[in-house]
Amino acid sequence: MLLTDLHQMHARHLAALRRSPATIAYYFYSLEPLLQFMEGRGLARDADLITLPLLREFQLWLRDTRGMKPGGEHAVLRGVRATLRWAAEEEVLASDPTAKLRLPALPHERPPAVQPDEVERCLKVAAGMTQPLRNRAVLLCLYDTGLRMGEVLQLRVADLNMTTGMITVRAETAKGEKARVVPLGLKTSKALSAYERKERRAALPMVQQLFLGRTGEPMTRGGLTHLLVKVSAAAEIPRSHTAPHAWRRGFAVGYLRGGGDIFSLQQILGHTTLEMTRRYFKFLPDDLQRRHSLASPVDNLGRR
Repeated sequence: MLLTDLHQMHARHLAALRRSPATIAYYFYSLEPLLQFMEGRGLARDADLITLPLLREFQLWLRDTRGMKPGGEHAVLRGVRATLRWAAEEEVLASDPTAKLRLPALPHERPPAVQPDEVERCLKVAAGMTQPLRNRAVLLCLYDTGLRMGEVLQLRVADLNMTTGMITVRAETAKGEKARVVPLGLKTSKALSAYERKERRAALPMVQQLFLGRTGEPMTRGGLTHLLVKVSAAAEIPRSHTAPHAWRRGFAVGYLRGGGDIFSLQQILGHTTLEMTRRYFKFLPDDLQRRHSLASPVDNLGRR
């Protein structure tokens, strides 16, 4: 069976499980390097030709020829493994060639989170670009709500409630299709209101999305990514610090540092388990040390 046909079957399976379009696209993009590798070896795009030795060659090719770092290599192989494992479980393939495939160890580094001073620099740069009110509104929205990139882009004007200071993340745009309500700070509410009143001009009345491009059409993932790239370059901030998910991490860290509790953070971020939210504590070693210095039972001996 052709790998492309296999992907289509897997995609229909994922769609039936109500997986997000982004998840389905991820599995397709993880197969693309494998298709290129097989073509370069003069092999047909036949899933039955994939063996463990071939996958190990592919792994070295990702590293040596494509120059992938462990994170990228891990992501590609994880997607390939999931697709082939599913095919074996569904008996589309006779066996799972990835059963003994070892994925690369990931470095124990904290992924970057945008910092408050970096946010301020980004806002100053964005104010001097085209659509300054939109730029300010979208950056503050990212930093003040922890919304995912897709959730921000799918926001509609009707999803904002300026009276209550809340945003509704609709089920069809949320990961896992679980709707939630997210609070807004006063500064972000004012920025969104100013953008909507003074700068937002939809190309057609039926355009409901909040954030629009210069033509009045809904802002795309590419458009928002391009904005973040330009802002980070002009502000002389590492690109990784202003990637969409870095703003989500920055919100989580700032929320915890500001006194927010992990239970409300879980609800705001839309995490299904508390363990997912706990991962953000690794960004707070200095804060934890300060708290420990105040609450240490040993250091408090004799103080009472």
